[in-house]
Amino acid sequence: MKQKRKPKKIVKRILLVVGIIIIILASILTIAVIKQLQQEEILKQEIINYSNKDLATDNFQVETKSKGDCAYIEEAVKKYYKELSDNVKEINSYLTKDEFTKILSAENLEKDHPDFTLSHSTIKNVKEKMKKLLGNIEQLCDEKTIKGLIDKEKLDDKEYYYNLYLELMYTKKDIKELQKVKEKMKDLSIILNEFLDKVDEMLTYLQINNSQVEYKNNQVFFKTDSTLAGYKKLLTELQTIANKFVTIDSNTNNDKGSQI
Repeated sequence: MKQKRKPKKIVKRILLVVGIIIIILASILTIAVIKQLQQEEILKQEIINYSNKDLATDNFQVETKSKGDCAYIEEAVKKYYKELSDNVKEINSYLTKDEFTKILSAENLEKDHPDFTLSHSTIKNVKEKMKKLLGNIEQLCDEKTIKGLIDKEKLDDKEYYYNLYLELMYTKKDIKELQKVKEKMKDLSIILNEFLDKVDEMLTYLQINNSQVEYKNNQVFFKTDSTLAGYKKLLTELQTIANKFVTIDSNTNNDKGSQI
């Protein structure tokens, strides 16, 4: 006949089993926490890497290296920087095209006079494109845009990871820098329009005074001193506007952390 197990032994067995289960669960939880922290470190490093890139020249390929909620945040942030970079690169592309940079060159003036149809069209196109691109950058620097990059409902741990995202992308320093960029985009848009309007005015001046201007061998000759003086006056005004670009660029370079 079998003996009944003593209550103390049964309790010990139960405690032993429970203890083993608790240790296993704790180990699994610890591993999970470690993996989560590793993913967060990957995310933080990737954001740092992207924020330190040159928007005008570097490659902003969107490729996620983290997993889970971190991967969702990482992809959203990288797409954001890529969009910023695309706009900056397109601005540079338009402003460095020969048809724009050489619009007042003797060669272009000789080729396009007396109506300067292509030159006027180029100015119009550049103005429209710059307005759109500068507006895009200004919008990307808006508080609502930054906060709206992440949809909390797509996160497993909504509050934790959304707050982590804000800590990485929307600190007090970020808010200050983004505000500076917005203001510079507005200033740049105003000055660029001034510049383009002045170029357009110079072309119109040449158009009106066509009988007093001669184009020959990629050179421009003014037949009267008064016509030459009028053109020089416009040229001086254009240079004054151009100097404003230098001021903006200088202020941008003096702002630590600013990339645009």
